[in-house]
Amino acid sequence: MMDRSAYLARIGYEGALTPAIETLRGLHRAHVMTVPFENLDIHLGRPISLDSADLFRKIVVDRRGGYCFELNGLFTLLLEDVGFAVTRLAARVLYGTEGVRPRSHQLLRVQLGEAAWIADVGFGGNGLLEPLRMADGQVEQQGTDRFRLVAQEREGYLLQCEMDGIWTNLYSFALDPWLPIDYAFANYHSHSPDSLFMQRRICTMPTPEGRTTLVDNLLKVRGREGMQELQVTSEDGGRQLLQQHFGLTINDHLRF
Repeated sequence: MMDRSAYLARIGYEGALTPAIETLRGLHRAHVMTVPFENLDIHLGRPISLDSADLFRKIVVDRRGGYCFELNGLFTLLLEDVGFAVTRLAARVLYGTEGVRPRSHQLLRVQLGEAAWIADVGFGGNGLLEPLRMADGQVEQQGTDRFRLVAQEREGYLLQCEMDGIWTNLYSFALDPWLPIDYAFANYHSHSPDSLFMQRRICTMPTPEGRTTLVDNLLKVRGREGMQELQVTSEDGGRQLLQQHFGLTINDHLRF
């Protein structure tokens, strides 16, 4: 099922393949810079499968993206194939939400010697491009963004990003392992009317200068010179923007 060469070609990675932090960083960055976070299949009326073969076909063969259960699910298989020790985890998303949320986000814990690292190629709401070492309060500078993991009693860890000089909560997570069947049971994003993914069409990916995001009919391109916005007014125009900014080819009817 796992064709390593095809996967590496999909993300454009040509670096080392030994289980070391430099490899983890390289694979992580290559992945997030080439595979978008997107939920377009839901709006095309297609079911979301978390089967390994289906994920490989969608992301590698068909050169699509996906959401966290898909992206981190397949990335786990690549890391394990390279020789990394990976534990699947689940988080409660805090950014942009109110009240107590269910554990609806997948992330990965990678053990390298005595150090543990958090890897996450499936969180589409920020510029996180590299793994974070699990050291309480340690600040990581990644591009224009600063991140830190803070230990807490209830959940285990809290991931924060500095925004406008304020540390903002992104998500919290515990260290109890999840199995693939746990994500399949929690895959409500693809069918629940309460899910944001059912309500809005989303496609986003970081760039060397910032981030590009398409939400419904509005494209936002954030770069060194600020934010540019473009309103999508036709289906053909939407398809062209998906190809231009995200490398996605959508042949089926997708209303904009």
